Amino acid sequence: MAVSKKLAVGIIAVAVVIAIVLTVVLPYNSLVSKDQNVKNKWSSIEVQVQRQVDLIPQVLAQQNVSMQFEQGLLANITELRTEWLNTLANGTMSEQVNFTNEFSVQVGSFLSVAESNPYIQSVDVIKDVITELEGTQNRIAAARIYYNDAVTEYNTAVLSFPSSMVAGAFGFHEAAYFESGQ
Repeated sequence: MAVSKKLAVGIIAVAVVIAIVLTVVLPYNSLVSKDQNVKNKWSSIEVQVQRQVDLIPQVLAQQNVSMQFEQGLLANITELRTEWLNTLANGTMSEQVNFTNEFSVQVGSFLSVAESNPYIQSVDVIKDVITELEGTQNRIAAARIYYNDAVTEYNTAVLSFPSSMVAGAFGFHEAAYFESGQ
């Protein structure tokens, strides 16, 4: 009976250790997976914003176009383009999300001014770039939906018990939503 009792205690101890490990490992792996999904969805947005940033100089390169736009708007967009490049190099995802909201507002203003100006609409190169910018804005809007869905799933896991204990222990924090700046 002594061996049987020791065996039972050993089995119970192993079962408890396995239960504890599974209570940590499964939520941890789930959080890592959801975090990676958020980063993946963000990279889709990042690609489209970079596309917009790359299109802006094409419009500005056209002769006399800068005379047609509000100088303040052009200055803001040029400054934001530089900030985007800096944020990509040194910023966190949360800072990139905040930047993208502001950039989206400025590009929307840029498109509004461009669309209402007959001279600009008559220059085919500019019109083509503006069409590309509008298409990119639409792709960003679609990607925003997928990103925010991934953030909702991730944040729910970070805040739900018992995942919240694992999240806190391993440094998982809520992700920022990408809200429309327009």
